[in-house]
Amino acid sequence: MEYLDLYDENAKKTGKVIVRGTPIRQGEYSMSVHLYIYNHNGDFLLQKRSKSKKSLPGIWSVTCGAVSSGEDSLQAGIREAKEEVGIDLSPEMLRFVARIKRRRSFIDIYFVKADFTLDGCVLQKEEVEEIRLCRGKELLGIIGSSERVNSSYTAAVSSAMRKRGLLDK
Repeated sequence: MEYLDLYDENAKKTGKVIVRGTPIRQGEYSMSVHLYIYNHNGDFLLQKRSKSKKSLPGIWSVTCGAVSSGEDSLQAGIREAKEEVGIDLSPEMLRFVARIKRRRSFIDIYFVKADFTLDGCVLQKEEVEEIRLCRGKELLGIIGSSERVNSSYTAAVSSAMRKRGLLDK
């Protein structure tokens, strides 16, 4: 069983812990992390979620996951990258971009420049079906067309890409 901390409307831990999958009540929030991992060529790592996933099966996404109880989003991002695609990251590599508030959750977005190859990635088959690289404009198109993403999310990612010179590539 995986446990999640609950947060208040200001993203402060409430001291309450739930089992993942338990419905979250109004006024309480969970926390997740999204990693935009890119290489020295400006190519972003995309992963196709396993068809057996309960949430959003078979879609292309960035590396992401829930922040487990006792973790912060930075620690969760490092854990998720290792578990899902076999990429080792250090805290210094993650650059915080934004925290997006949704109806019952917060998403912390990080950009990560990492030295990796697709051949060097080790996929967690329960989570990831396949991986590929894409350019910034294509990635923005993918997240911008998703019904689950709001405009502040897309704007934060777009701004982060622009600042790093990754949107024109």
